[in-house]
Formats: sequence, structure tokens, C-alpha cells
Amino acid sequence: MKPFKYIFLLLISSLLLSCGKDENFSPIPEITFERFLFFQDASGKDTTVDFVFSLVDGDGDIGFRENEFDNSCGADNFNLYIAYEEKSGATYRPKKLWIQVSEVTPTCDTLLYFDSVQVSFNQRMQYIEPAGNSKGIEATVTYRMDYTSALVLLSQAGRFDFYIRDRANNKSNRIYSTDLLINK
Repeated sequence: MKPFKYIFLLLISSLLLSCGKDENFSPIPEITFERFLFFQDASGKDTTVDFVFSLVDGDGDIGFRENEFDNSCGADNFNLYIAYEEKSGATYRPKKLWIQVSEVTPTCDTLLYFDSVQVSFNQRMQYIEPAGNSKGIEATVTYRMDYTSALVLLSQAGRFDFYIRDRANNKSNRIYSTDLLINK
């Protein structure tokens, strides 16, 4: 859902480059969910949640530069794909909202319609340039989700289904977070 594309704030909390190491990582990125970090107000209600994951990429082609946009019709300018699933008993189902969808086709036609769309938080990760000769990257990435922008949309229990795409359009492994339990 494009209206939510700025809900997460990218914070690279630590970036460990494999400079000088003799490690051979795959050029296809690999991600691992790490944890959620919660911030609460004085009454104990969650106001902000940080979504933390790690990534490894052998050729270091992660993220887009600020001025890099594909302006062609229907272009996908995201590289982090996060979809939310709400928990119902022991199972999960995509959390959906009825919204007006604006879709641009490859022939530049604009389609407007109402549809039930899964709550997603697709983002553009910033460009990371490894220093030195080795281009492999190991990093911990933190996205911040605050109450006013996203927590009101989420159920009290759910999880995220996510993956990333590098500059060469290689898709990482697709994984799930642990359960996110929000104190509203």
C-alpha cells in the first residue's frame, strides 16, 4: 500500500563491512529477523516499535541512492517488502483494508478502484557503499514504526512477512518475524 511507504524510518544501527576478510558471501542477499524493540509512554502503552533485521550480501549492492528513481510507468522503486499478517488463534492471515487503489499500468494508464489490499510497509532502503576493496556487506538494519503512522493499523498480535531486493534485482530469502504483540 503506497500511502504507508514512509511509515518506517531507516536507521542503520551498525554496519560491519567484511573489509580485509577472506569471506565469500553470495551475491544474493540473505536476511535474518533479529528482534523488535519497544518504546512506551508513561502509561505503558507502546508508542514506537523498531523492526530489526540483519543482512549479508556478497557484492554489496544494497539500496538506492536518493536520486535514483525509475520514472517509467508502473515501476517498482522499493527494495524492502514488508507485509503484515494478523494472528487468529494459531494461524495467520493477511491483514487487509478496503482502500482506493491508484495503479499505473505499463502503458501509462491510471486505474482507480476500491479493493481489499494487504497492509504492507514497502520501503526504499538507502544506498550502502562498502569501503575498501571487498564489497561484501554484513549489516544490522532498524526500521522505526511509530504509533501515529502504523501501530493503529496493526492488530494486537501479528507478524511480518518480508524480503529485500538488491540493485541487481536479486531477491533475498523470504522470512517471517516473530510475533509482534502490541500494548495499545
